[in-house]
Parts: sequence; structure tokens; C-alpha cells
Amino acid sequence: MAYNVFKPHWSRYLATNAPDPHKHKYIPHDNAIFSSPFGPFPPTPSDLNIHDLCFPPNKPLPEDYPLFINAVTQEVVTLHAFYARVCALSRVFRHDGPNPLGLGKSPLNDQDEGEILGLFSRNHMHYPMVAHACFRAELPFGGISPASTAYELWWVLRKMQITSIMCHESLLPVLQGAFKLGTGEGDNLPLKLILDSRKIVVLSDDARLDSVDGHRTIESLVREGERLPERPRKLMGGDRMAYLFQSSGTSGLPKAMMISHKNGYHSGMQTLITAVQGARHAGVEPLAPSITLGVIPMYHSYGMILWILRVNLLKNTNVMLPKWDLEVALKTIEKYKITHLPLVPPLVRQLAQSPLTEKYDLSSVIGAVSGAAYLPPDVAYQLAKKLPQGAAMPIPSGYGLSEAASIASPTAPGIFGLEPALPGSIGYLLPGMEGRVVDPDTLKDVPKGQKGELWARGPVVCPGYFKDPKATAEIFTEPGWLRTGDLVLRDELDRLHYLDRLKEMIKVKGLQVAATEVEDTLLDHPEGLVRDACVAGVDNGRGDGSLFVRAWVVLTAEGHKQGEVAVASKLVEWVQNRLSKHKWLTGGVEAVDAIPRTPSGKMLRREMRDQYHARLKAEGRAKL
Repeated sequence: MAYNVFKPHWSRYLATNAPDPHKHKYIPHDNAIFSSPFGPFPPTPSDLNIHDLCFPPNKPLPEDYPLFINAVTQEVVTLHAFYARVCALSRVFRHDGPNPLGLGKSPLNDQDEGEILGLFSRNHMHYPMVAHACFRAELPFGGISPASTAYELWWVLRKMQITSIMCHESLLPVLQGAFKLGTGEGDNLPLKLILDSRKIVVLSDDARLDSVDGHRTIESLVREGERLPERPRKLMGGDRMAYLFQSSGTSGLPKAMMISHKNGYHSGMQTLITAVQGARHAGVEPLAPSITLGVIPMYHSYGMILWILRVNLLKNTNVMLPKWDLEVALKTIEKYKITHLPLVPPLVRQLAQSPLTEKYDLSSVIGAVSGAAYLPPDVAYQLAKKLPQGAAMPIPSGYGLSEAASIASPTAPGIFGLEPALPGSIGYLLPGMEGRVVDPDTLKDVPKGQKGELWARGPVVCPGYFKDPKATAEIFTEPGWLRTGDLVLRDELDRLHYLDRLKEMIKVKGLQVAATEVEDTLLDHPEGLVRDACVAGVDNGRGDGSLFVRAWVVLTAEGHKQGEVAVASKLVEWVQNRLSKHKWLTGGVEAVDAIPRTPSGKMLRREMRDQYHARLKAEGRAKL
């Protein structure tokens, strides 16, 4: 079978029966299971490796161009250099090659034991190269948050059963701190620390170094690999484990999710399918060359799609910021004429509200998108007003999970006859996806227009949690159907509206309160008193399991001018006039300097709640 996905043309992303974006009209229906208006994925070989999709074997590379640029140092890696370095490093990573690191054979899934390489680094120019070298060497890796403490790292290393690790030089003290915690023999977790301290490789900012603190550097391995001969071999992928993600950790310590090659390359193709169909609908050439600002973390599912899974699938120069700095970002947009801004909600809010944007030329930006967490509608409109797209095209917010990187997103208005999915909606199912909305208690499908848990099925859905069958069983009540844990509503047009995390729903006298609904209400106050808000359920002191709804708010300049007491009174009155009684702020309103969030922008409601309860306990009183 000749596979279309290897052709060097945008048509590779369309199935033979892909719907025509002009002629095909999506018809909403009332069936419990509904599908993407974009139709299916193009067929792929059952054993396809992510690297072979990005760099089809026996196909010449396209004309060279800058693939990654460090916005601070101006270092450049071209596409051809990237590929050559990937090939070199993969020769060193192969367990059946010269193998200078002494790496063992890797597991195919969580039923096996074997070599898994941890990637513990902030965003770095050469992180994607290491990831692709792993794909090419059939070496699964685990992406680990660079914000981890020694204890969090120790936990993740055990959950992922990391046997070797690439560590950025700045994070070596954290890694050493994790080693000091021991193997975990004294606790009940069956997965112990098995990382071999002799298999530490350092990612250094100084390419000249061969070693750091007695450990070999990635650059030294690339140099060694350049001297080794290439051994032609067919790469294996498909359902084999490609990498591990750590969960966000917002409900307990992180778990490790298995992502197969099939999951990975389908996630990489999804947004390209929508982009191709959107361009065809608009009557322009699909996948025009682009320049993207790189700030999304590479260890995160969102960053994986952007910086790793789509390399060479379109002509795109990635201008990377080692860390977020608002003014540096604005200077970079102006200097490099950035066309695309993939963002997370906290960054959207900063850009939307900062007067610094008036100092810089943003006219090159074709589009900005948000992902990884809920984006309040008011912010989506605020930033759009500052960009060429204007308020008529508010910043869209995609929806996905680490367990299924991309599930739904707003579409180009009018494509397939679809109505727009405005802010407040997460849009329509993405290519190849099916969905259901299910009562989380009865596990029965609910009628359209009623709230329920979103269940998703499709090639991007992961096989489960690594060596954690209990946790896997909890998210797959029915085979193939991922329980997202998110409360949604499917409207009459088959658009999805995100309401809240089920585990973050606040139960008040048996009634459910969506924290995001109350937060949006606070942000919508007509006097503009609040620029950020966090709502959570706090103990009502009665011991009946019911909760009070409490809000923490970050005040605007107008809010500070009026004062905390006056603002709190106005917000309480505003909520009471807008929402049902069980959603009122019976737990009070507190002004804070900032709302804590994960690097991907997820609000840490539990942290706010726990701090509040600890304070009450310390003060020796309870709210009645």
C-alpha cells in the first residue's frame, strides 16, 4: 500500500475521503456518539515511527532554512543540521550499536522492563534534537518538568522508572537532591528509584564542553556519533511506547502517562489537517511558511506538538525564548516578524493587559492561540483587539489533556457550514475524534444540552498510566473511551462548552457549582475591578460535607483605588444578582497579589484552599 503521508505536499494530511471544506455540510444530530466534522485521519503504516513521519526514509530533505533560533543568543540550527545531529546522536543511543553509555534494551510497553531516558531540562535549542534521536534509536523518554523540586523529581523518576537521564547543567543540584532521598525502600510504592548515576548526560549551554561535573555532555555524544557509521534499519513504532508524560499534579502527586508512536504522530497531524482544510476553505495555499514564537514548555503535551512532533511537516522557523519575559517577547515578535503565537492563558492575559504592547510592531502576527488551560472570554477579546485579526476573531482556545493531547478546537468560521465557536466554547471535535457526554455517576449518556463528563475516543488517546493499572482502569471505564474528568455541555450544533474539572466541582448542599462560572462572573464585573480570580470550595465548619464558595481575586488599578472592603462588597452583590443562591460567595472574598498556577497555566485552586484551611487552623477558629 502506498501511503499518502510520505508525499512532500500538503495533500499528505488529507484522507482520500476527506470532506470538501466548501461542499460538505456537517449535520448536527442527537446520537450519543458524535464525530469530528473534519472526518478521519489519512491512513498510516501500522508500525510507523514518529521520526519516519517527520523525515520519511529515502526522501531528500527540502531546501535548508533556519529551524530553531535562540532569541537571546541568536544561535541558529538549520533543518539540515538538525537532521544530521539527530542521526549522529541516535547512533550513540542505540543499545545494539557501539553504545558508549551502556544503555539497555527498551520496553515496548509497561509490561516490560528496560531503558527509559529522562529529559530534565528547561526549554533548550537542542531538546527537540534529543527527542528525535530517541525516536530514531527506539529509546522511550520521559519528559520531566524543570520546575520540579528534588522530592517531586524523585517521585517522577520512580513513577516513570527512569534508568538514564539527560539533565540540564543548571538542574544538576536538583537531581543530586533526588538521589539523596534514596531508592524508596522504606515506603509502600512498588516502583523504586532505579536511575543509574553512571547514565547521567548533561545538556550544557556551552557546546565546547565534553563533560560537566564528571558527566558526558550531549554535544560530546553528538561529536562521537558523527564519527560512527550509519547502520540502515527499519524503525519500529505504531503502538510501541514512544514517551512518557507526567500529569499536572493538581490532584495529588503526578502519574506517568504512556504515549505511543501512533498517539504522537496523530497529535502532530491534527492541527495540520485543520490548517490545510481552513486554507482550502479560505482559497489560499495551505501551510505557507511561518515563524513561531517558542515559549510553551517542551516537556508538556502542547509543547511536544509544537516543537517536536511537527518538525519538517511544514516549513516553520521557531524563535525560542529560554524563559518568558514580556518585553523580550515583544521585541522578538517585532524583530523576527513572528507570524504565530502559541500561548497559555497567563501569557494571553499579560499581553492583553500590558501597555508595553503599544511600543512594538505586532502587525506580522497572523494568529494567536491558547491552550493547556481555560481561557476567560474577556481576555480572548482583549488580546485580539491588539492584533491584526481584531476583536471579530477572538483568541481561540484549544482543548486537550496529557492523556489525549488534542481533542477539540474552534474552527475557521463557515468551514463545512459550521457556526463560529466563540470564547466560552472549546469548539468542535478535532480530526479523527469521537465524543460522548456522560453522567459521571450513572455512566449513562446524557441528552444534548445537559451537563456531563466528556468521554473521548480516537488515535490520540493514550494507552493508560505507566505501570498503574488501577489508575488506568479509572479513566477507561469502557474500552477505548477516555474519561476526561471534565464537565462539558454539547450544544445543539455539536459544539462543546467547557464548564469545569469534575474533581474541582464545589458541592453546596448537594448541588454542583462550577468554579469557572463564578470566576468568569467576577471577571465580568462592569467596573473592571478584577484582573484574575480563583474560586474553590472551603470547609463550612459543619462537618456535613457541604462547602462554602470562596473567591481569591487580584485587583485591577480601579479595584485598588476603591479598596478591598468596597470591592468585596460589590463582588458579592454582583454574584448574587447574576447567579443562583448555591453559587453565592458564602466563603468570602480575599484580595491577593497573584493566583498560583502550573507552568502550563492551570490554576492551583487546591493550593489556595489548603492555605486558607491552614490559616484558619493556625488562628484556632472555623468559619460558621
